Amino acid sequence: MKKTTNLVWGGRFEYDSSDILKRINNSISFDYNLAHQDIKLNKQYAKSLFKAKILSMNELKKINAALDDIQQEVKKKKFKFSDDFEDIHMNIEMALRKRVGRLAGKLHTGKSRNDQVATDVKLWTKEKIKNVIDKIKKIQKTIIKKSESNLNVIMPGFTHSQNAQPILYSHYLLSFFEMFERDKKRAKQLLENINECPLGSGALAGTNFYEIDRKALAKNLGFKKPTENSLDSVSDRDFVIEFLSLLSILSMHFSRISEDFIIWSGSAYEFLKFPDNLCTGSSIMPQKKNPDAAELVRSKCGRIYSSLLNLLIIQKGLPSGYSKDLQEDKEPLFDAFRTIDLLLDIVNEMIDSVTINKIKMYDLSKKGHMTATDLADWIVKKTNYTFREAHNITGKIVLIAEKKKKELSELTLQEFKLVEPKISKDIFNYVSLENSVSSKNSYGGTNINQVLKAIKRAKKKI
Repeated sequence: MKKTTNLVWGGRFEYDSSDILKRINNSISFDYNLAHQDIKLNKQYAKSLFKAKILSMNELKKINAALDDIQQEVKKKKFKFSDDFEDIHMNIEMALRKRVGRLAGKLHTGKSRNDQVATDVKLWTKEKIKNVIDKIKKIQKTIIKKSESNLNVIMPGFTHSQNAQPILYSHYLLSFFEMFERDKKRAKQLLENINECPLGSGALAGTNFYEIDRKALAKNLGFKKPTENSLDSVSDRDFVIEFLSLLSILSMHFSRISEDFIIWSGSAYEFLKFPDNLCTGSSIMPQKKNPDAAELVRSKCGRIYSSLLNLLIIQKGLPSGYSKDLQEDKEPLFDAFRTIDLLLDIVNEMIDSVTINKIKMYDLSKKGHMTATDLADWIVKKTNYTFREAHNITGKIVLIAEKKKKELSELTLQEFKLVEPKISKDIFNYVSLENSVSSKNSYGGTNINQVLKAIKRAKKKI
């Protein structure tokens, strides 16, 4: 095959790349996403080359003007990414070459695609982390709003998917506020963790005699400092794994609230209804209204997990230094972010737009002897029994209620006394749903005053 010299790396090759190699080697079909980051990087690197006296002021101005022109084309979606140039770095460099000629070749002085791509991906990831944080805050605001508008709504709290103890719906919503708060904290910590710039590390060993000021370069690119070791810098993708881990945990939280809403929207519960615009119908059953948005949120969690697993598998087999395997970090990274970005919007709309059935929630709270723990606590408070003894007594009372097909609040005083004569009539106030909720006045509990305090704290966290 006749050789067509690759201007970036083809000098030592006698033959051109085969078509099949180009198909597996080229990455421009997905790493075009890094165009803005690569242009930003090149602008700042040009300044460093000027300070190192590699570029003259006139050359710097020409390069910057050309890069500005390229950037505008990318923004307006007029830039033509070419398969002839295998990756985003070559596409930008060749576009620069068209504008400034051989001067474009100077811009790669002391720079490798190894440290360049690591920096591009870090810049991209930092930007997307900030997007995730902003959208988490939006969901948290929606949760606070819905909590305040449904402050006194009593619903069953579940363990093992069975009625456990009554809680407030506002308390339930705020449990997800806390999950998302942890996600937000993880995101902020990750921003700090990845705040080191790989650029200036070269291919693996650093730069030679060009005197590139890595500290200034890092600062100009928005990083806190340069990375500490050039060999580690070019192959480090821990930050990608951490980001995908963050997205995996966040999507898991999305999946959990979606699961609740899906189940509760069914005829067995009828706790809530999805709006028409988040549902679809059946092709055969005219009556169906399927919560497809929530179901897809639940399923796409697995898609994000697979991206994380993909990166872990790629990394676990690599030696030190850069390997082309690392090109495979981008597709799962980009796909996971596109997915979570969509889920962030859908989950916010879902929480905001579902309508709850307060009566159904309250009625189901009456079932399952959910105030049994309150009865045991009353026995401990009013007698000399230990909690274990009170637990046993309460269990026997529950057994009577089940045989008589009654709830605890429906038993007569005589029926209570059959098991424990010390029980008095004030037990009926104690085993009410309202009293059960009200009595949970510990920090973080479902008592309305505690919920109000939690809302106040939540507002400060945003």
